[in-house]
This record gives sequence, C-alpha cells and structure tokens, in this order.
Amino acid sequence: MQSNKLLRSKARRSVAHFGIGLLALSIVACNPSGQKKDEDEEKSKETEAVDIPVKVAIANKGEIASYLEFDSVLETESAVKVFPESIGLVVDVLVEVGDPVERNQVIAQLENEEQQVNLREALSRYKHLQSKFERTQDLYDRNLINQQEYDTEVFDLEQAEIAYERARLRLEDTIVRAPVSGVISERSTQVGERVTESRPLFSLLNTDDLFAMVNVPGQHAPSIRPGLNASIESEIIEGVSYPAAVKLVSPAINSTSGTMGVKVSVNTDHSMPIYPGMFVSVKIILDTKEGVVLVPKSAIVHEGERTFIFKVEESIAQKQPFEFGYSNEKYVESLSCIESGDSIIVLGHNALKDGAKVNVVTQEQTTGAKGGQGEGS
Repeated sequence: MQSNKLLRSKARRSVAHFGIGLLALSIVACNPSGQKKDEDEEKSKETEAVDIPVKVAIANKGEIASYLEFDSVLETESAVKVFPESIGLVVDVLVEVGDPVERNQVIAQLENEEQQVNLREALSRYKHLQSKFERTQDLYDRNLINQQEYDTEVFDLEQAEIAYERARLRLEDTIVRAPVSGVISERSTQVGERVTESRPLFSLLNTDDLFAMVNVPGQHAPSIRPGLNASIESEIIEGVSYPAAVKLVSPAINSTSGTMGVKVSVNTDHSMPIYPGMFVSVKIILDTKEGVVLVPKSAIVHEGERTFIFKVEESIAQKQPFEFGYSNEKYVESLSCIESGDSIIVLGHNALKDGAKVNVVTQEQTTGAKGGQGEGS
C-alpha cells in the first residue's frame, strides 16, 4: 500500500514538472512574435514620420470658357473643275499641282492660229465700215442721202462690230483661266493633247474659304447664333488652333436626329497650312469667364460621386471638398474655397490622408487657357 502511494506521488510531481516545461516553452515561443510586433510598430512609426513627396501647382486666376465640341471634315466654298471653252490642241500648261493661282490667271493655252486670223479679218472689216460710216454720216447730215441708205449703213456697221466681238471671244476661249483664286489640286492635261469642252483640265480649291458643318443637338439651339467665336484643330497639325466663327445656323431642327446644321467658317488670317478634307475638332464657344481661379484637373480626387483636392499649408496636406464649374483639357474653374496662390497637390495624392506631412519636390504655375466645359458629338 505504501508503495502505491509513493508511485502516485512521483507521478504527480512528473506531471507538474511537465506542465511547467510546457508553460516555459509557450512563453519562449510567443516571445519572438511579440518582438516582431514591437519592431513593426517601430517601423510604422518611422514610416509615418517620413514626409510624403508630392508635386504641387499654384492656383492662379485666368480665363476659361464653356464650349460645344464636334468632329467634322473641312470643306471649301470654292472647289471647282476647270473646263476649256474651246476644242483644240494644248500648246502650253503654265501651272502644276500645288501652285497657288489668282482669279483670271492664265493656266493653259490652246492652239489659236485660226482664231487670230478670224479676229484680224473681223477687225479689218469693222474698221473699213467705220470709215465708210463716217462719210455716210456726213452725207446724211447734209441731207444728201435718204433715211433708208443711212439705216443700212448703221446696220452693216453694227454687224461688223458684232462679228469682231465674236472673233475676239473665240480667241479668248483658247486661253484657259482660273475661274476663282485658290490652289491647283489636280492637273488632267498635258501639252500636245487635244481637248474638248466636256472634259476638265484642272481641279482648283480655294483654301481661304474653308468651313466645317456640324450637327448641334436641339437643346442648344437658343445658345447658337451667327457670329459666335469658335476654333478648329486637327490631329495632323498638332498644337495649332485655327480661329473660326459660326457663319450660318439652320432655321429648323431635324425631326429624325434632333439636331440642327451649323456652318463654322475658318478665319482667313491663319499662318499655318490647313486643307480641305482634313478631319478636325470644332469647338463652338458659348461663354467665357475671365479672372476665375483655375485648378489643374490632375489635382481632383474622386470618391464615388464626391470630389476632393489636397491643399498644402506648412507642409501639411489638407483634404477639402471641391466643386468646379467650367473645365477644359487641363484646368477646371474652382467654385470652392480655393484661392489664387494656394498650393494644390497634383501628384502623390493617391491614398494620401488628411493631415499627412508632405515634402514638396516640384512646384509649377497654373496658367489659364481658352476652352472649357465641352460636349462632344
């Protein structure tokens, strides 16, 4: 019996020692985790202490506009084909494709020897009858010839004058002239070719009279009127905006499309080349605001339907609700508490928290530009 009690006592002591061992192991195992947690907290504090690098822009006052934007193709008022006025052999071609020409400028010449002979003959007869009529007039004034003889002489002189004028016109028809000012866009003839009145010799474009047709939604009809300023841009010639203006507005709205046709003409005082057939972007400027605070679009942070911006004051980022009005490709009009001279974060604000310390690494100036809140077609 005593032996059994002794065995049970030893067993209890073994279990107790085993439990103490497990507890010690548990403490040792948990200790590294605790150390790692402390290290992470220290690193997090160090990270929070580092100023976040950002790029800012200084809000300035400028000009911005509201506009409607459409895609279109440039056309010209004067796109004509030049036909000869006479049948004949081409003896000279005076222009090539791309050459600018003025109205009535000679651009080709047909053979005209026969026409020149006919003109000399008609002129000779006309002059002869003029001299004869002078003598007839003198006799008539002295009542030496009757009225019938006088009228016959008048008729003969008039017919001779008509014949001379007809011969002159036939000679003129052998000279091919530009009907309008413009640029030669196509040449369809060559020296030695016999031509007729039914086939064109040249195509000519007037590049000083360009326009674009756009279809404006009917809801904007009250705002569209002739004389509105506009601009035209093309991807072919980047960075160039051509001044334009609304020239004509259709008096009716298309019942099928719900739009009305508007003709926008390019102003002639442009220095860069622009050509018919170019695909262009047309902006019709509805309203312009001057002296408003402009903020770069890149500064806007969207959170659902709400918009915010971060303003920097004393190296602290301040998150503020933001409302804007007109906008263009780069800037928006500030309707919030942003004032001219404020530093606005435009890069580095993703996941930035309100009140975070920041380090401004780049600063730029905001400049105003025409353009504005647009609606495309």
